[in-house]
Amino acid sequence: MKIVKIHIVFILLLTFSFISCHQNTEQKIETRNSTQKKITLDLLNLQAKNKLGKDTIVTIINDPVYHKIKKYKAVNAEKLLKSQVELSTIDIKNTKIVFECIDGYKPEMPLELFLNTKSFLAFQDVEAPKGLKWEKIIKNENEMDATPFYIVYESVSEKDSRYKWPYNLIKIHLEPSNTSRNELFPIDNKKVEIGYNLFQNQCITCHAINEIGGTMGPELNYPKSVTEYWKEKELVAYIVNPASFRHKVKMPNLGITQQQSQEIVDYLKYMAQHKKSE
Repeated sequence: MKIVKIHIVFILLLTFSFISCHQNTEQKIETRNSTQKKITLDLLNLQAKNKLGKDTIVTIINDPVYHKIKKYKAVNAEKLLKSQVELSTIDIKNTKIVFECIDGYKPEMPLELFLNTKSFLAFQDVEAPKGLKWEKIIKNENEMDATPFYIVYESVSEKDSRYKWPYNLIKIHLEPSNTSRNELFPIDNKKVEIGYNLFQNQCITCHAINEIGGTMGPELNYPKSVTEYWKEKELVAYIVNPASFRHKVKMPNLGITQQQSQEIVDYLKYMAQHKKSE
């Protein structure tokens, strides 16, 4: 009987020890992610210091910007990251890579996905017209080029929306994945979660809320919410089809429905009550 009791006590001690260790591990992971600082790579500065890495020629079979086969002078993007950042100190699974472009466009994707793909930082178009570094890009009747940098992938489908192909790129940021969620998620209103998710997927690369997001388009919440000076029905219609309101508008047709647009506006109305403090 005494032996049985000792055995039971031993099992209980092991169980509590396992639970305690597991909790400590989770706590360490959470702390690591929450205290991880934002890391920024200034690409123009690295180029000026000749620290981008070894040049190569990369061929893109179906370039999503030029819509044809393209060849670029480029450097291996993964090797560049590893040369500037000690990746072993980063929680890669819970980190995102954010691309900052000249015009304020800020697309992002999971760092783990980026590192598992053969990516390149292109700095010159091999087939550009004589005297130019880049072939011109025509978009919404506007003419531009990809200078100074353009992220491309050797074996990724241009239809895979998980991958971002930013051009006019000047900086790369590494941030905890939950950076924007902690500030913008509607924790006390489940009804607008659909609008939040749509905003994250469709809008935040160009527009900021409370100064979180892209700056290509206007800030939507601070100091005044766009819902405070636009008529709601017109705002919903504008998001669905911007070109029906403005000639040569930069905002693209996102391919969203009237209902989805209304969900986004409902989320914006919610955030109008949650502005950043002065």
